[in-house]
Amino acid sequence: MVSTSIAPAQTLLHERYQVVRILEDGPWSIAWLAEDTQLPSRRQCIIRQVKTLTTNEQIQKQLCDRIQTEIAAWQRLGGIHGQIPWVSSFTDPQGQIFLIEEWISGITLSQKLQESGPLDEANVRDILASLLSLVDYLHQNQMVHCALEPNNILLRADDNKPVLQYGGMLNQVITNALLENNIRPIAWMPSSGYLPHEQIVLDQHYYSSNLYSLGLIGIYLLTGQDPYNLINLSTGTCEWRPLATKTDFAFAAILNKAIAKVPGERFMTAQQMLTALAAPKQFEQDSLKDHIVLMRQMGVYLNSCLLRLNPAEQTISSYSG
Repeated sequence: MVSTSIAPAQTLLHERYQVVRILEDGPWSIAWLAEDTQLPSRRQCIIRQVKTLTTNEQIQKQLCDRIQTEIAAWQRLGGIHGQIPWVSSFTDPQGQIFLIEEWISGITLSQKLQESGPLDEANVRDILASLLSLVDYLHQNQMVHCALEPNNILLRADDNKPVLQYGGMLNQVITNALLENNIRPIAWMPSSGYLPHEQIVLDQHYYSSNLYSLGLIGIYLLTGQDPYNLINLSTGTCEWRPLATKTDFAFAAILNKAIAKVPGERFMTAQQMLTALAAPKQFEQDSLKDHIVLMRQMGVYLNSCLLRLNPAEQTISSYSG
């Protein structure tokens, strides 16, 4: 990996943004808290510099183009929806990309659990409902978030609402771009147990992929355990119920449907999952009816198979004469 460092804090970035302090120095980017000196309020923001990750100029340009495309897509929504921060970007004379995003005071879901431990069902339902409304807005605008996980969701200090952060999205875009060019930096590749199989292995994103991530986030908030500690590798199932015995059966059924391994077995839309959260008992009853219908259909199918394997013997007419 090739890394480049940024100008010292006492200089301005893009002749405008004054660095206050460093926030993180990750494998893909380095982030600072900065002040916008061209605004009277000196509004604070986050500046992320995307590092130079390869000496291959063609791949690096492809990587930069993909990041710029992703940023442009998010600019359409950032700052419009109350839980999506505004975002912008600029490049320096050397072609380095800098992502500018709204600074929001708060703590991530991961930090929340580190401070207070697992949350009760009521709090988890409230957080999921708010996130589902946000994800539904994204889906209505034909966008699928590629990195929904606790580290990328901030609980805003002002109203405790969950807000998206762009760092995780940037990491996932870079990961996918590198893998497409057969660059596999395993030692420093960020991995997330909150992404479904089709997203990790096939780089395919469905609306239900986001619902899978939200289901696992709900389980994390209830148990305090990351998916890596809960998923049985031999069966692919998430064995979380023994750690959340106080969770209502109907709510547990909603989460289990969201994290189904096969996309077609999950909720198809955020609205469907929101409806289930609003009336979990009704969801439980409807699921039971669907299960009974499915079992009857399977019974009919198995009977037809048995008949084909063992057809009734034809009656032979006898003649006596």
